[in-house]
Amino acid sequence: MTVTEGTGTVQQQVEATGQAQVTQVGGDYAEHHHQYVRGWQYLRSAGVDDGELDLAEHAFVDPPGPQGSGQVAQAVSMLTRPYNKSHVLVLCGEAGTGRRTAALHALRKAGVPRKQISWLVLDWDQPRTEQIPHPEGRACILDLTDYRDLSEDFYTGLADYQKQAQAADAVLVILADPNGWNPRTLATVPTVHLAHPSAAKVAEDHLRHLAAGRVDWLTNAPLKGLLAPDAPASDGARLARLIADAEDDNDGKTAVGKQFTDWKHHLKTWFEEHSAPGDLQERALLIASALLKGAPAAVVLGAADQLFTQVGGELPRGGALSGRDLDKRLAAIGASPTDDEGISLEKKQRGLSEAALKYVWRQRPQLRPVLLEWASQISAPNKIAARHLQRIADCLVPLSLLPGGSTVLSVARGWIETDRVAHRQLAIHILETMALHPIAGAAVRKQLYDWAQQKSTSDQLTTAVAAVCAGELGQRYPRVALTRLRLLASRDDHQARNAVAGAIRTLVSTPEQRILVLSEIVEWAESTISTIRKAGASTFLALTDITSDILLPLPADQENTGATVNAPDALASQLFVRGWRAALQEPTAVQAAYQHLAAWLDSPKLEDDQILPLAAQVLRGYVGQEGPSNLLVGSPDSSDLGRARRAQLFAQLISEVASPSGPGAMALSGGDGTA
Repeated sequence: MTVTEGTGTVQQQVEATGQAQVTQVGGDYAEHHHQYVRGWQYLRSAGVDDGELDLAEHAFVDPPGPQGSGQVAQAVSMLTRPYNKSHVLVLCGEAGTGRRTAALHALRKAGVPRKQISWLVLDWDQPRTEQIPHPEGRACILDLTDYRDLSEDFYTGLADYQKQAQAADAVLVILADPNGWNPRTLATVPTVHLAHPSAAKVAEDHLRHLAAGRVDWLTNAPLKGLLAPDAPASDGARLARLIADAEDDNDGKTAVGKQFTDWKHHLKTWFEEHSAPGDLQERALLIASALLKGAPAAVVLGAADQLFTQVGGELPRGGALSGRDLDKRLAAIGASPTDDEGISLEKKQRGLSEAALKYVWRQRPQLRPVLLEWASQISAPNKIAARHLQRIADCLVPLSLLPGGSTVLSVARGWIETDRVAHRQLAIHILETMALHPIAGAAVRKQLYDWAQQKSTSDQLTTAVAAVCAGELGQRYPRVALTRLRLLASRDDHQARNAVAGAIRTLVSTPEQRILVLSEIVEWAESTISTIRKAGASTFLALTDITSDILLPLPADQENTGATVNAPDALASQLFVRGWRAALQEPTAVQAAYQHLAAWLDSPKLEDDQILPLAAQVLRGYVGQEGPSNLLVGSPDSSDLGRARRAQLFAQLISEVASPSGPGAMALSGGDGTA
C-alpha cells in the first residue's frame, strides 16, 4: 500500500434550489453579460443499491498493508480525523481490486449515512472539475477508471474543488486506474493504492452474508477449486452470488459450476454430440432460443426454421406436422417451456443464452454475418420477431465485446445506410443499446461523435445519430447527446437540421431536463463561432415553431399575475428572451425569427401574460427598426387576437421609451442610463 498526501439590478427575488444561483436583469439583454451557475450544470447523481451497500458494510475484505492495518481502513482515517480531514480521496487500483465496494465501505465506516451516498452519472465527453457537484453534507463517488488521459485542467481544477467541498462539508471519492491517474505536481490529493484481495476470501465473506448455510459449497465438489489463486475479487463476488441464488440440491451446485465457467464445457460437449446433419435443426433452435430468450414458442420455432434454411437446410415436407414434438426438441437443447408458452434456456440454466451466442460467435466466425442478417430479417416489420427488437439488440451487444465484435457496429452502420426500414430500425436499437453499455458505451459514444462531426457522413447515418441522441441516450446522458446534436446542426444540409430539430423537441419534452437543453441551445446561438451560432439560432427557432406537436411551455408573467416566482420559470423566461434576441442578431435566422414571433402573437395557444412580456423584452431597444416595425404593424393574415396584442405591445414599448427611468430608455441609452 502506498499513501500520498499533502496539503446588474435585481428586479425580483428568486429562490434557487441546490447549488443553483439565478440572476435577473432588466434593460437591453444585448448589453448585459449573463453568467449562470445552475444546479443542472453539475453531473447528476444516482442512488446506491441497498444490496451493494449491505455487502460493502458486512462482507468487505480489506487486505492488510505493510503497516498491518487494512488499506481501506487507512482511507477511513483520512476521512474522519479531526484535523486536516480529507474531502477528496482517490482509490487507485487495477480491475478486480474492488474499487466500488472499497469506496462504499470507506464512506460508511466514516459515518456517511446511506442516503447521503451517490454515484455520479458521467454525462460528459471529458472530465471537468467544474461539473463535479459538492452537495452539502453528502458524499459522491466519481468513477474515472475508463479515462486514461486526464487533462492538466482537471488536475489543477481539483485544488478549487477541494476548497468548495470543504466549505460544504462534502466528500468526493474518485475511483481511478493506476495507468490513468497521474497528477504529477499538478494536484495534491490523498491517494490510496489498492491491492488484490483474495477472491476465495471475498466469496466466503459474501456467502456468510448472503447464504451462511452454503459456505461449505466453496470447499466441496463440484465447486471446489473453481476460483484460481490469482482470480480477481469480482470472480469471488460473482461465485458467491451464484451460489446464494442456486437451487438447494446437487443439480443446483452443478448449474453454478457451469454458469461460473460460462457454460464452456457444457456447450463444447453439446455441439460435439449434435454434429450430425440431422442435428442442424436443433442447433438452429438452440441459437434462436438464445437470441429470443423467453419469447413465445411459435416465434422461436419460426425463427429457428428461418436460420436453418438460411444456412442451406431444407425443411421436411409436412410443415408443422413433421418432426418431433416440442417437448422432445426442448429437452434436446436443454430448454424449458414457460407459463406463457414461451421457450427459455434460463429457467434451470441461468446464463446459458448469452453463453451459447458467445460460443457460436467464437467457434464459427464464418457464421457471424449470417447471424446478423438473420436477426435483422426476423425482426423486420410484420415479420415473426418484429415485437422483440430490444431483446435482440440486448443479445447482440455482448457479441460486440468479443474478438471480431467490430462486425456488429460495422454491420449496423451498413443497415442504417440501406433503404430497408427493418434494417435501420434494428441498427438504431443496437447503437442505442451499445451506447449505454457499461463497457462498450464509451467507445460507441465516441463513434457517434465522429459520425456527427465527419462531413462525409450520409443523410441516413446523420438521421440515425440524431435518433439515438433523442432516445434513452439523451435521457441518461443529455449533455453527451446535445454535443453530438450540435455537431449535426452545424452541418449545411437541411436533412441534418431537421433531424436535430426533431431530436431536440423530444429531449426538451422531459421537464427535468428542459432548462438544461434550452440553455445549451441558447449558448450555441450566442457563440462567437459562426457555425455554432447559426446552428444554435436555427435549433432555437425549431423549438419555437408554434405548429410543432411539442411546444415549450412558457411560464406566465408572475409580476403581473402576483404568482410566486420559482427559479426554473424565472430562468426559462430569461433563456427564451436570450434565445430570441440571439436569433434576431443572426443574419441567416432573422427573417424566420420574426415570422415565428409573429406566429406566437397570433396564436391562441399562448396566453397574453405569457407572450406579451416576453415579446416586449425581445423587442426592447429595436423599436423603429424595419423588422420590429413590420412585426408590430402585422399583415393581412394576422389574427384578430394578434392585432390586439400588437396594439398592447406597441403601447407598452412606446411608453417605456418615453419614460426616462423605464427599461426601454435604459436599452436605448446602452443599459447604464447614459446616452
